[in-house]
Amino acid sequence: MSKKIAISFIGTGRYLNFLPGFYEGLSEKFAPECEKHFFVFTDGELNDLPEDVTLIPINEDTPITQEYYSVSNWYKLMNSSYGGLKRFSALKQIKEQLKEYDWYCFVDSDIVCSDKVIPYADFFNEDKDLFGAQHPCFHPGYVNNPNSLPHDRNPKSLAFISEDDDDGVYLQGCLWGGKVPQVFDIIDKLDDSIKEDVSKGILAPAHDESYLNRYRNENKDKFHVLHPSYIKPGDMPQNMFNYDGIMYHSPAYKRQILEG
Repeated sequence: MSKKIAISFIGTGRYLNFLPGFYEGLSEKFAPECEKHFFVFTDGELNDLPEDVTLIPINEDTPITQEYYSVSNWYKLMNSSYGGLKRFSALKQIKEQLKEYDWYCFVDSDIVCSDKVIPYADFFNEDKDLFGAQHPCFHPGYVNNPNSLPHDRNPKSLAFISEDDDDGVYLQGCLWGGKVPQVFDIIDKLDDSIKEDVSKGILAPAHDESYLNRYRNENKDKFHVLHPSYIKPGDMPQNMFNYDGIMYHSPAYKRQILEG
């Protein structure tokens, strides 16, 4: 029996420009044997949507201007936007709709598919309720792989992971998900933890990603850890990695899309 997969896209401001490539690639290449539906969160306008797309209107508390997209303002962008710490509160809006699906996938708006088809069985592990992808830059396949991982070491933070609890896995926050309804626990708990820390003036070093890693650290046996080839950086020299990309995160032409 074919599985039903829900995929979310969060694209406010100029990040909505990624939607055409995002939708086309995942529709054609990702688990093509399955029924898929896309939940698009945006403050932009979309017309004549396909039947497999649901629009979820959202508005940033602070308008995202062109200056937010510069490298120097990345930290500010992640802290204040739905693409960053506010993503989990946005996802709560579709929990009832997600109950119609077998799996939910959070996929960053700037992830693009390669020409490789991704069969359902290659990506999903039926024996694990949840999944995430190993960060490409903290994996032996990266030539500059560091000796330590960037977990949150602040014991006052709800994203804290001690060095003793570190098992060598570090997920990137751009691709994660799980079975429905088990995945709801991630959405709810991470939203609560983030809001509590922000109220205390605590900001995790990698924002939502830090909290995702804390959650996995507490639920290791539930996670299927995907190879970083599913999120290979597209904006870095490809010969710095000893594997090919199945999907690419932050494509080389990202700047042109955001400025277009």
